[in-house]
Amino acid sequence: MSVRLLFPTLLFEYNLLDEGLITETYLQELRADMNGMRKKDPEGRNVSNRYSGWQSNDGVNQRPAWNKIQRVIKNKLNDEVLPFLHVDRTKFQFDMGNIWANINDKGAWNSPHRHNGCFYSGAFYIQAEGDEGFITFIDKNEQVLFQFPQSPKMRETISIRPRSGSLLLFPSGLLHMVEPNPTDRDRYSICLLYTSDAADEGLGVDLGGRRI
Repeated sequence: MSVRLLFPTLLFEYNLLDEGLITETYLQELRADMNGMRKKDPEGRNVSNRYSGWQSNDGVNQRPAWNKIQRVIKNKLNDEVLPFLHVDRTKFQFDMGNIWANINDKGAWNSPHRHNGCFYSGAFYIQAEGDEGFITFIDKNEQVLFQFPQSPKMRETISIRPRSGSLLLFPSGLLHMVEPNPTDRDRYSICLLYTSDAADEGLGVDLGGRRI
């Protein structure tokens, strides 16, 4: 028997704290910066965040406190993700598109959504113990249309329990949501959108004014 993987969806998962690429002290600095943003703008904005979840405006990537984590994640993308995808790095490199911050308190959640206008998306967790609500990825490929059997190899959703230092990198079109936080602890995370600085202009596709 021969089995092929057709159109697999790839999720790259790291823990930057466990790898020693960041420290607890640095995470505390990022959390303090997020608290400062929320104090200055307590209402935040409403996009996919629901109930009492707070979300910052775009542009967190322009704040100095976030320079280090941007370098670490960009290196992961260019040095590990692109080689895994067999992409010619002389013609294609990841570049930062946008970052915004999220604080989910008790009951807060995020409705299903995708990230338009970029190539890859990411979620990085500054404060999470793992039980403040799964991030759930949803398969919308609709491979099975009738009599769907329950099987570990045939699933419509996959849930991940992130913790402090977790980094998830995934294609921007992958539908996902964040389940309600049942605890009394706030979870701090950021969302990252990555575009390309492709050396070959023929590699890019214009999506809503951004090149990927």
